[in-house]
Amino acid sequence: GASASQRVGNAPRGLEMWGWNEHLRDWSEVEKSLLMKSWRPSTLRSYKPAWTRWTTWAQINHVSFNKPNGSDLSRFLAYLHNDERLSYNTILSYKSAVSTLCDPESSERLSSHPLVKRILKSIAIANPKAPKPPIWDIDLVIKHMSQINSDVSNLYQVSKCTATILLLCSGRRVHDLTLLRVNPEDCNVSDNCITLIPAFGSKTDSSEYRQSGWQLKRNPDNKSLDPVYWIKRMIDVGKERRDNADCDSLFVSTCGPAKPASRSIIAGWVKNMLREAGIDASAGSFRAAVASKSWLDNSPLEDILSRGNWRSNKTFQRFYCRKVINTDSNPNRSMSQLFNPLG
Repeated sequence: GASASQRVGNAPRGLEMWGWNEHLRDWSEVEKSLLMKSWRPSTLRSYKPAWTRWTTWAQINHVSFNKPNGSDLSRFLAYLHNDERLSYNTILSYKSAVSTLCDPESSERLSSHPLVKRILKSIAIANPKAPKPPIWDIDLVIKHMSQINSDVSNLYQVSKCTATILLLCSGRRVHDLTLLRVNPEDCNVSDNCITLIPAFGSKTDSSEYRQSGWQLKRNPDNKSLDPVYWIKRMIDVGKERRDNADCDSLFVSTCGPAKPASRSIIAGWVKNMLREAGIDASAGSFRAAVASKSWLDNSPLEDILSRGNWRSNKTFQRFYCRKVINTDSNPNRSMSQLFNPLG
């Protein structure tokens, strides 16, 4: 069976060191701290339950938790499927956690072991992918916004309409709205268009890649659906709160202490708009709804990816391209034509 030094209770104290301990005995704390930075905090959080379950199973089954072989890992994956009834994607993440946190000398060999590959294939066959659920039709929101008479001097009403319009035009993430600024360097306003340069911080931003700029065009046919009009109203109506918060964010809180509006605050506004339009969905669903509608209207894939700031077409095809329910396609109502990604 597993020796005392291999049992869970005697595992190295840091999650990032479990299975790596014997290779780090001569390392200083500074060196270990540097090594820890190679893992994202979110990755470590996702690995923790997987590693806990693995070490428990290994102890019960008298398996070395830090030096398993391909057969051991395969049996564990089979256990997750047969006994724990975990999904295929969750089992994949568990496999990644175990192979990564075990002895680094055998990590690559363990992950690509023929038995591991074979058991994962069997689990995939036993768990066919469920069809993606359909997504709501953005025409319902567009129709609703065309018919309501919002109070254009009320900060909440203006914020709700502006945020919704920007998501309808761009199909970007709700979080991206928190990155929009009104200072002259990042916001250029003219009669027929507005250009916004988002601050750094989008999910896809890195040292090599930045989210593109936003160019919103005037909608001469319907002021209720005109992004230029609503952004100008947002700038004007939000000025006092913006000054009180000493910030240049386009969106600011509408009640309580004045501060830049967070992702959750903006999501609340947008979800309320959806509810008013008779749609029970999250604010985050805008991304799939806008992209799926564009796909249904035969927009080029490159345009959809560029507008929505996707780095990979596989991500769009796999998670966001869905069947649209209650479809009443009308190209004249298309909002995507009012948005142009810059850069």
